[in-house]
Amino acid sequence: MASTNVMDVAGFKFRILFYKHGYTPHYAEHVIDPRDNREKLVMADPHGTFSIIVYDTTKGIIEDEIKVSGGLIPNPHTAHMLMNRVPEINAEPGDILCSDRAGRWVLIDRDSHRIKWNLALDDSEWPHDIVLSSDGKSVIVTDYGVGGYGGFVRKVTLNSKTLWNIPMFGAAKISRIFGSTASGIHTNSFGGNYVVAQNGVLSGIYEIDEDGSIVWQCPKGIGSTNNSWLFKPHSAFRVGLAEASGNLTVVGFEAGGGIVAIDYFCRPRWGIMSTYTVYPIPYYRPSRYGLMETTHVFPTLSGTIAAVDWRGYAGSMIIELLEIPKAPLSWVLSWDLDPGPEGIWLDPPIEVLDFDSITLTLINVGDSSIKWKLYASTQPLLTEEDFNNLWHSVSAGLLDGGDVALIEVDNRVKRYAFLRLRVDRGVEGVPSKVRAIITWC
Repeated sequence: MASTNVMDVAGFKFRILFYKHGYTPHYAEHVIDPRDNREKLVMADPHGTFSIIVYDTTKGIIEDEIKVSGGLIPNPHTAHMLMNRVPEINAEPGDILCSDRAGRWVLIDRDSHRIKWNLALDDSEWPHDIVLSSDGKSVIVTDYGVGGYGGFVRKVTLNSKTLWNIPMFGAAKISRIFGSTASGIHTNSFGGNYVVAQNGVLSGIYEIDEDGSIVWQCPKGIGSTNNSWLFKPHSAFRVGLAEASGNLTVVGFEAGGGIVAIDYFCRPRWGIMSTYTVYPIPYYRPSRYGLMETTHVFPTLSGTIAAVDWRGYAGSMIIELLEIPKAPLSWVLSWDLDPGPEGIWLDPPIEVLDFDSITLTLINVGDSSIKWKLYASTQPLLTEEDFNNLWHSVSAGLLDGGDVALIEVDNRVKRYAFLRLRVDRGVEGVPSKVRAIITWC
């Protein structure tokens, strides 16, 4: 892209791709326009101009601005430029799919700016996103829901027949998962076709297949292991074509701003994470790196990661990430989990070779005591034949109901490659619950 406006905020380095006073886009996609084969940013502004903006990144000019009709709902929150013809709805390459301000999902003609096709559902409250299905014969739509606490993710044919429905309050942006190599070994899917963000406190990211099954999600919920606490995630997309589920899911947080990449096990690998509180009121805490409300994250055509942050003087900034600081990241190893009568290893082991400092906080949220042991391994390769022989105990203790234990591990000399935590009931046959929080830096 043409922009050379580079900023560095406390080690967070980024390039500004678009900013214009009075424009507040909440969505952007970087595409090759099928009409002239030029690079464009397609943006959707639901609060300032209520328009779709097509921006030529090489010329640095707004090429087209489409005002979206209606007047009740703050839309469009998303806008997708079609790459191919869809005869069933009279869609041509370059036309725009989005939501209008009258409670519909619509197709807008690029030339006339007129609506060529619309989808209206009786139970929709706040239409948010719409993408074509993989075969182009139906659409996946999200509805935010509002006062009626509705909201959903739904697959609908082009003539309005519902194929499946997942109730989901705050269902926000959708990103397509683009599959795998011909061999099937390298893939960016964990088994699904779409990633959907649910915009709520401690809400999550869901990977959904063509049949409407949730095949992967983060966080996994109370009583489970390995969860990132996601504070109002507004968007997410999958990075990489990797073997053995080695991909990352990049997530943007509305609550205070932030961009975090999580792995298959829902553990953060890099990023900028803000805190969140509802005391004394729900309160967003802008990050020290200047992010405030990260409404969208997306890949660029050059393979980098970009984001939309609602900031600046009456505007939103579209940025391309250049350098990410090595900031502390927190996640939940166990979330109010009962170890059960046999006890439990909180696996997989915690990879710590890349990190200098690791803090484990154990909280007994039950009434009965919990026994815990922390083990370490210096060997960076864990294989089945000698797995159980590679661990030595580095810490242990008994945690009574309501108590908290803090375990700090200094790994600046790279002594440890993995840590492994085991928890057991302190009193045989008496259930309890443990919450284990990891912060690494």
